[in-house]
This record gives sequence, structure tokens and C-alpha cells, in this order.
Amino acid sequence: MPAKPEPTKSRSSRSRSSKSRPSKSRLSKSRSSRSKSSAIPGLPGWARLRHGGLLFDARRAADLRRFRPEPLPAPVEDELRRLGMRVRDAAAGDGAPSSFVTFVLTKVCGFSVRSGSWLRGNAVPPTERRRAITGEMVSPRALWTGENGARLPVFLDDAKRLGIGKSRRSVSRVVEWLRAGNEHLALLTNGRQWRLLFAGLDYEAWCEWDLESWFHEGDLADEVETLRTLLSPALWTPETEDADPPLLKAIRDTRKGQAEISEVLGERVREAVEILIRGHGEALKSLGDSVEPADLYRAACRVVMRMVVVLYAESRGLLPTGNALYDDSYGLGSLRERLERDAAGRRLAESRAAWPRILALFTLIHDGSAHSALPVFAYGGDLFAPGDAESDDGLSLALSVFETACFEQETLFDDGVHRMLEKLTRTTIRVRQGRASVRVAAPVDFSDLSSEYLGVLYEGLLDYELKTAPADDPVLFLTVGNQPALPLSRLDAMDDKALAVLFEKSKKEDSAATDETEADADPAAPSPGADEEDEESATSESATSESATGEAAPPEAPGEYRTRADDWARKAVVAAKLVRKLPASASPERRLVHQRKIAEEAR
Repeated sequence: MPAKPEPTKSRSSRSRSSKSRPSKSRLSKSRSSRSKSSAIPGLPGWARLRHGGLLFDARRAADLRRFRPEPLPAPVEDELRRLGMRVRDAAAGDGAPSSFVTFVLTKVCGFSVRSGSWLRGNAVPPTERRRAITGEMVSPRALWTGENGARLPVFLDDAKRLGIGKSRRSVSRVVEWLRAGNEHLALLTNGRQWRLLFAGLDYEAWCEWDLESWFHEGDLADEVETLRTLLSPALWTPETEDADPPLLKAIRDTRKGQAEISEVLGERVREAVEILIRGHGEALKSLGDSVEPADLYRAACRVVMRMVVVLYAESRGLLPTGNALYDDSYGLGSLRERLERDAAGRRLAESRAAWPRILALFTLIHDGSAHSALPVFAYGGDLFAPGDAESDDGLSLALSVFETACFEQETLFDDGVHRMLEKLTRTTIRVRQGRASVRVAAPVDFSDLSSEYLGVLYEGLLDYELKTAPADDPVLFLTVGNQPALPLSRLDAMDDKALAVLFEKSKKEDSAATDETEADADPAAPSPGADEEDEESATSESATSESATGEAAPPEAPGEYRTRADDWARKAVVAAKLVRKLPASASPERRLVHQRKIAEEAR
């Protein structure tokens, strides 16, 4: 088993200890990337939509599950599939298929005459016309109104792709229309893409559905259910005339929940550093002792922080997103979307095109471009300065490996780049579901992160140092407390008493975070004083749910190490009393169930 470098917490750091570990999904049965169990409760396709900023977070999304509509009647589903495929296969740019838009909003989403009334085309009153900054008058193509002042303005665009090229003007006009009337929500669509827009006083956000992802293996995809939930009359209708509709309230409440996402993001950025180092493991060996581990780790942190800064710049419009050349050949956001699509259709482990593209992006940002088709300012700066293979500086030498090794040997494959971008652009937050807390995927709103936070994030990365696991002594990542990572040989040498102390100490270190989570939980949830059987059930449910993050399981360890690790884990479960001891008179059936519980906890 080759040695794998692992970043670990520096002893001199005052911040909390490392949580270096594989995601909890790696400790359970692998699930499909489209698994509903890994989705936000109530919004199973939310994390797979395109996002601009953060419309609302997973906690608010989970609160909206009470608005989930009933399943579509079979005739409506068949008609949606037939019309959707016709629109999808039609020549792009032929104009927005208004009849399809009407069918989706009325028959699929429920904005029918029974829930309100529609005004379309010339029937939209002149009072809805508002002047844009350019002086032109803007009004929606259709307007639905309901009880207590409920409104759904619908704008149509005939562009091939929303928000790209000339369509950026359409998006801007919708935002200007909303702000001119002190409104906040509208729908913009060309029939193929459906963008739900929110415009605040000082920020805006959106999510977008693509018709290409509405049908999966002949069935309606999860994204359609999410569309029907967010575009349902109940979410757009205030309870009283002076109240916000539930959807707008969820969006506003989300602004208060950014602190948790920012905290978890720091850990996921460090995990992206690990992926980068592992992907270049063989190339880094060629440096030998000429580069200190500290310099190698600092170089990897710098490269990943380049990606973070790019994502931040793209979200703020500081890079030419929307330019076809930039999006097709350079952009990180568009690259993540492409890899997401490719992951469902082919094995990314066989391709190595993504990392050279990212390196080209770094060069573009540092050197700039004066070409009329892609004008980019030369930002320069130390962060994007290239490494030097002839330098005596260890940091510069390590940077040169990350920047050039992919052109000479197999280094970071596309699946590794995909996982890195998922770490950086998606995070997980804890929400309450039934009796257990679950972690669910949520997009990161880089536009809402301050430049000061990026500096703090970088400093937090440098609190760690690089360690290399011996080739013959694998490291186990324990999912208790602060997730300690310990060599298997050291764990094997512990007796039962030492194991019990290890687990007890780890749990105490994490008690503050647990108390905070419980304080946010549903008041109706069972208290810690519940009976032992219920407690075991809740623990098992929580472990299973938290493992469902939609990420792929890690490669299996060599058989010998896997067997040793499994044997030790079973021993530790019994020693730490993680599973209740059986009485001597227990039946064979109960003993079998007991062994299964031990195996589950050990895993």
C-alpha cells in the first residue's frame, strides 16, 4: 500500500483539532448520485439545480416540505413527457414555446383558474409596466394573482440559453422590474431553462431548472418535484394580506444561516487540498527531500485557494461568466456543471482534461487577455504567480509540480477534479428530520462571503501540517468526537480500558457542538431520556441518514488491512459499549441481531 500524505493539525495551532476523515457516506453502503436519501427532505433535486448565489438553505428547504404537492396524475405526466421532449428536441432559439410554459404552470404546477387568475399578453395592465435604467418599459408576459395579494410574474425569453450572451440583458431587466416595484420574486423562462429569480436591495440570487434533466431513464426526475414544490400556489400565497408568502419568508430567513455554511466550508476546502495532494502523489515523490512537507502543503493550499478566489470572482461578476469562450474553455462554474453531467454518463476516472483547463484559467487570470473575444484584466499577484522548477525555494518547486506534472504523467483525473469542485461549491448542513438529525447537501453562496472571510479561510488552512502515513501502517479515521485519525498499529495495541477512555474523551470534546445542535432541534423530538431501544433506533437512523451525502464510496483498502480494521472496530464497539450488552439467556435470534448491530457500529 503506497504512502499517502495526510494534512494533520499543527501542534502549535490554537484552533480546534483536525477533522481529517472521509465523508460519512464512505462508511455506509454506496448510493447512486441520484439517490433521494441524499437530498434535502422535501426538495430531492435541489442540490442538482444551477444556482446563482444562495436562494435559500437546506434548513429552510426542509421546512418547505409541507408544501410538497401530490404526485402528478398519469395523463398529465405523459403529456409533460411528450411536450417536454418536443420542446427539448426543437431547434434552439425559435422562440419561447408559450403553450408549453402555460401547460407547465397550470397543469403541472397548479396555477390554474381555481387557485387564482391569469393575465397574459395585452391583458397585463399598463400599471405593470416599469421603466428600466435604459429608459425602456418592461412588463411581464403573464401575471398570476391570487388571495392576499399573491403574485407570480412570468417573463419569457427567446434566447438559446438563459443568462448567456444577449440573454443577460433579459435577466437584468427582470431584476430591474422587481426592484422598481419593490417586489422580490419572478420567473424567467425560454421553455428549456426555468429560472426563479430573487432581487433584494443589495443582492440577488436564483436557481434554474433545465429541461434536459427533467427526465431520467424514462421517469420524471427529482428536479420536476422540486419545480412543482417551489412553483406551487401555496408557496406564493401569503397567509394574510400584510405577510410575506412562505417562499419569500424562507429566502429572507436564509440570510441568517450563512454562518453555519461558512464554518463547514473551511473543512471541505481542506479536504479538497487532500484530494489535490493525493492526485499528484507519484509526481511529488520525484521532489524527494528537496522540498519540505510544510512547503508542499502550503503550495497545495495556494492552488486550492486560487480555485476559491475564482469561484468568488465568478459569483461577483469579476470574471467574464456568460462569455461563451470563457464558459466553454476556462470557467470553474461551467466546468463543474459539465463534470456533473459527465459523471452520470461515463467514467470520469478515464479522462484527464479538467485539470489542464484549470491551469489555463490560472494563467489567464495572472497574465490577462487582450483579445477582443475574451478581454480579461491581468491581475498578477502572488496567489496566481506560477511556480519555478529551477528555483531553490521549496514552495515554488512544489507549485511547479502541481502546474506541470499533468502534461508529463498521469496525475489528477477528472473524477478528482469533480470531487474537488463538489467540496468547494457544495457543503452540508444539519437539519432535523423526524427523530434524527441529518446532513444534507446545500450550495455555497460565494457572493455572500466577504473578502475578509477568504483571508480567514486561508489562514485556517495553514494551521495544519502535512504528515505521511507509513506504507505498512494504514490510518483509521474514527467517526467519534473530533474525528481523530490514528495509525491502526497504535489502535491494535490498546486494551479495552484504553479504548473506552479514547471514545469517552472524544465524545466529551464534541459535546459543545452536540449541545448546540440539540438546542436547534425540533422541540417535539424525543429527549435524551428516551428508552434505550428508541435511543438505539434514533442513533442508527441518524448514522444512516448522515452518511447519505451523495458522494461516491472510497476505494477498498487491501484485504489484509480491511480485515484488521474490521476486527479492531468490532472490538472497539464492544469495549466502548456502543452497543448494549446482551444477557446470557438471549435467544439465537437476538444474538444474530446483536451481531448485526455491532457490525453496523463498527462500519
